[in-house]
Amino acid sequence: MSATDPQSFSLALRSYSGEVELHEHDFHQIVLSQSGSMEIEVDGRGGKVDASQGVVICAGSRHTFLANTHNNFLVLDVSTDRGEAHKSTSASLDPLNDKRFFAVRPDIRHLLDYASSNGPQLVGSLAMAESWSRLLLCSLLQPEVARSDPGQFILARALAYIEQHLATALTVHDIARYAGTSERRLYALFGQHLNTTPFSHIANLRLSLAIDLLRQTSLSIIDIAHRTGYADQSALTHALKKARHLTPAVVRKQVPDH
Repeated sequence: MSATDPQSFSLALRSYSGEVELHEHDFHQIVLSQSGSMEIEVDGRGGKVDASQGVVICAGSRHTFLANTHNNFLVLDVSTDRGEAHKSTSASLDPLNDKRFFAVRPDIRHLLDYASSNGPQLVGSLAMAESWSRLLLCSLLQPEVARSDPGQFILARALAYIEQHLATALTVHDIARYAGTSERRLYALFGQHLNTTPFSHIANLRLSLAIDLLRQTSLSIIDIAHRTGYADQSALTHALKKARHLTPAVVRKQVPDH
């Protein structure tokens, strides 16, 4: 890829509501979930974008999607312009034409975690957005994980289950059973690939979702607490203060419209 061509990429954080009519565009688009999920159909093939799976929408592909719950997605548009300035970038992206849905492997999960912690700075800086985008594309263009190493897919299933059940009393036993592994191995996979524990990951996701809901919705704080797995408003406030040095009221005040 050309190192002097930052305009090959456009990275954005987007939320969707309802169904989008069938359409297409003249650039590749990669969609990854930060929170929530989306039902999507690309060239007649249906699937879901969630914590375990992303999608490549190739230039010219006809697609439609439905997203009715609270959600946040990272959307990367990649130019396919065949002019001289884009020639090397376009040629190196040709393998994307063979991709559609793909597993969110730990290397991609690391990039998503970075984006969750640095979202405004990431999309607001061309240099940061380009560097992040190139890392994502390098990961996508790597060979698929061999079947002899199923640990990454087990982890992806566990991550998807966690995100889908954040409002409930999650246990390692239930997560491991859904992912098809033992509790001991689940801890090992989280440590090996994410350098954390299942409960630390759950706590971080709950707080990130709570902050998103505080900033982007007018839901009451008690409703947000229940939607993110906290028993009551005081439990959410305590967790937010301890981990992020914030309170729900402070988060709300950071948004002028609230």
